[in-house]
Amino acid sequence: MVKKVFYTLPLVYLILSGFVSLLAQPVSPYHAKDTLAMATPKNSNDTIKISKDTLLVNFADTISIDTTKVASPDSLPVKKSKWDFLTGGNDSTYYSFYGQVFKAKDTILERSMFYHQDIHELEMASYDSTLTNLHLIHPAFKNSINNSYLGNMGNAVKSAIYFDPQPKTDFIFLQSFTPYIFQSSKMEYYHVAKPFTLFGANIGPRDEQDIVFLHTQNINPYFNGFLKFKNYTGEGHYENQETRNNSGSIGGSFDKGWLSIHANYVFSRINTLENGGVSDTYYITDSTLSTNEISTRLTGGSNYIKDRALFYDQKIGFLRTHVPDTAKFGEFWFSFQYNYQRQKSAKIYTDESDLYTNKDGEAFNLYEHNYSGVSTSDSTYYKTNKHLFRLNLEENPHSYPFVGAFVGFGLENNDYYFFNKDTLFNYSNTYTKKSQYAEGGLYRLKGEKFSFSAKYILYINGYKQGDFRLDGFISQKFGKANKLIELRAEGGQYKETPDYFLQKYYSNHFRWNNSFQPEQRTTLRFSVSLPGYQTKIGSRFSLLKDLIYIDEQSLPAQYENTFSVFDVYLNNQFNFGKFGTVTRLNYQKTSNERILPLPDFSGYFSLFFAPDIYFDDSKGRLKFQLGVDVTYFTSYMGQAYTPATALFNNQSQQLIGNYPFVGAFWNFEIKRLRFYLRGEHINYGLMETNYFFTPSYPTNRFVLRYGLVWSFYD
Repeated sequence: MVKKVFYTLPLVYLILSGFVSLLAQPVSPYHAKDTLAMATPKNSNDTIKISKDTLLVNFADTISIDTTKVASPDSLPVKKSKWDFLTGGNDSTYYSFYGQVFKAKDTILERSMFYHQDIHELEMASYDSTLTNLHLIHPAFKNSINNSYLGNMGNAVKSAIYFDPQPKTDFIFLQSFTPYIFQSSKMEYYHVAKPFTLFGANIGPRDEQDIVFLHTQNINPYFNGFLKFKNYTGEGHYENQETRNNSGSIGGSFDKGWLSIHANYVFSRINTLENGGVSDTYYITDSTLSTNEISTRLTGGSNYIKDRALFYDQKIGFLRTHVPDTAKFGEFWFSFQYNYQRQKSAKIYTDESDLYTNKDGEAFNLYEHNYSGVSTSDSTYYKTNKHLFRLNLEENPHSYPFVGAFVGFGLENNDYYFFNKDTLFNYSNTYTKKSQYAEGGLYRLKGEKFSFSAKYILYINGYKQGDFRLDGFISQKFGKANKLIELRAEGGQYKETPDYFLQKYYSNHFRWNNSFQPEQRTTLRFSVSLPGYQTKIGSRFSLLKDLIYIDEQSLPAQYENTFSVFDVYLNNQFNFGKFGTVTRLNYQKTSNERILPLPDFSGYFSLFFAPDIYFDDSKGRLKFQLGVDVTYFTSYMGQAYTPATALFNNQSQQLIGNYPFVGAFWNFEIKRLRFYLRGEHINYGLMETNYFFTPSYPTNRFVLRYGLVWSFYD
């Protein structure tokens, strides 16, 4: 009973704090008279000017984010300050409690911030309303240009670019689905002048319908609430491929004076049918059968995953400083921070039969073992509670020491449970693993030209005792406006005890009992960004020891020697006249392809025609992009997928890749409505039919999709 009260008190406190503030404070009229300009470089057609009646909000799953595009408004008066070498600021600069910098005339028109889980702080995000890449709707392909993918939106997916992994979760059996869900610890928060609603929908064949929704509004100048939802549904083009995935979040923030609170609750449900892949790749590469005539490997296969997560973060400031400007909110020398996270996840896997027949009439089983009869019903459960207590020296650009620092102490309590109903409880058990850690760090994040961060975490007791994490970055900018250059270097050294589910697990098809050593890795990253030319180039390197991977038997294994992986990449958007291109290239190499198979080269390129059409009578404007794009990666032994564990594993039976996927698109914008029409895989049937992103799982043949993103803020 005491524990339940302890867990619920912070959330109750958040609600009461907002209610009291609602009664005590009138809603701000937001008397901002200045125009904010958030512009892309001068050679871009996507520059937008935003008046006081315009709300800027980012929604991560429908809009790409590029914080380098945020420009200071030229219409604001700038007063020289002796602190310009640190911040480039003026007397109306407001430094928020979490370190975000806003330049406005004593009024904040809008804020959109991501919670950065690694540093337990907020980072400012900007709204990008350009049409570029609107037609790229799959959430995983927004993050990585190459992914192991089963072919239907909502099915399992994994990045094939080592240094561009998808969001990580503490529940490993949910890992293949994280692009489709909200994650409580990485949520986005808002501060808006007017209620804002965003609606997006993507429609495709076979009942495919994907929806995103956001509503946020400020109850008063200090208290904001939001509601988010996204859904991925569709039957798929092959047998037993249907998905019904939902994820929602409700949350808010309160930020006034000495108190800052951010909280949210996430609820997600993944419901997918599993077909095990086609029974023989011959039906794809050497036949002309329709997709519904091609047999698959599983009967009655499905994965059902539930995920619930609560996040609460609170800062209390003390020892107020005297900020020498007209900012409404003062700074504090110190703050005490409490962070609480709770996650409950469950997975149920079922199948009726894994016996299938190939084109030659030979009978095979997808799984090597069926420990408890033919049918399977495996359940797995995970629960975690995390507490962090931290003392912060707040970064104050106006006085020494000009940097921020923190020390903290954390507690983790994890419960692991696995159960097979056909084993009559013989293997039913719950395993509790606790860990305690200490952390410390030093940072400078408010500098306009120079910034850095360094953090060290050491697990001092419990299951993860001896684990550590030492990482950081340093960034320096040179020049101004379109000639700005940013150099950035990052590095880290890590020692991590493997997840307990990798050590011990029982189910109808897979059982293991391991004693793996902690994984160790060293990582270095270097990049050069040219915001004026919308270009970023970089290189990344990692040295791996005692790597844990999933082998060809779909079992966890550990490679006890040391090997390396590195890559170089280029991201660029180029505009010339009424035409534009988008280029994303990656070359990576691993010194051990058997343990860590990766495609050497992956690339995405699009070319589009992008004129602006003006209507003299209505003074309106229509923007559109008409273009083609291509995705390509070199051949390699791509990782296979195992439905029973929902994890990807190594294989040596089928080469995939060396096949271009060509598409055509039409993106257009009228006022607040953006719309796209896209033809995917338009080169289907024109070349060798080897269109796989994952072995045994062909991607779709030619399909036509359309969708829209519509925002409302008045």
